[in-house]
Amino acid sequence: MAIWQEAPENFTLTRQEIHVWGTYFDAWLSDISRLTSVLSDDERERASRFHFEKDRQRSIIARGLLRILLGKYCSCPPRDIIFTYNDYGKPALSESERYPLVYFNLAHSYNMVAYAFTLMNPVGIDVEYMRTNIEYEQLAQHYFSPDENEQLNSLSGEQKAQAFFAGWTRKEAYIKARGKGLSIPLTSFDVTLRPDLPAQLLACREIPSVAQNWSLTALPVEPPYAGALALEGTADKIRYWQVPASLVS
Repeated sequence: MAIWQEAPENFTLTRQEIHVWGTYFDAWLSDISRLTSVLSDDERERASRFHFEKDRQRSIIARGLLRILLGKYCSCPPRDIIFTYNDYGKPALSESERYPLVYFNLAHSYNMVAYAFTLMNPVGIDVEYMRTNIEYEQLAQHYFSPDENEQLNSLSGEQKAQAFFAGWTRKEAYIKARGKGLSIPLTSFDVTLRPDLPAQLLACREIPSVAQNWSLTALPVEPPYAGALALEGTADKIRYWQVPASLVS
């Protein structure tokens, strides 16, 4: 994550910005106790249900860092953050006079976790570890549209694998921003996959007028990861920051 900047000690989220934060789970294993302390009772209980210790730790780290970052944006203690959930399970900040309405989303895969924050509109983020042991062509046949499969099949070798994960993260980021999960069929809209094309929502058959209103961005993550960001509207600036160790000190 060397291509992401070190975060300033004090940061302010302006109206037309998106802040994207990234880190790796194994950097926070020594901070589990501190991160657990900022969680709500139900978040702790949820983490305790994981069968494997690694999954429990990652749940605590992902949620704990989310609370601490939101606490910074909202100028309140992390434990005072109250979440609400829509019918599809997407979390959002509970409306309160105590803090601004910050839209956020998080994603994690393997050892990486990433967050997006904005004051503009609901946002979606996705990261994926580019595994080599999956039948991505079969997955594409099932989850990608005919036009997307045509894009994919025009490539070969390593480019084809990279295009699959580029497309997958863009599609996931979009449906996460919409907040409706897989109730939006992945085959009902098209995104760019080819590495020589910028990230873009090309078509949405569910609501044809939607495509022109959305912006997709490929995250500048290092291999073996791929990532994408989705927002209704266009941000003037996207800032990419590493989550600093000092955040939990």
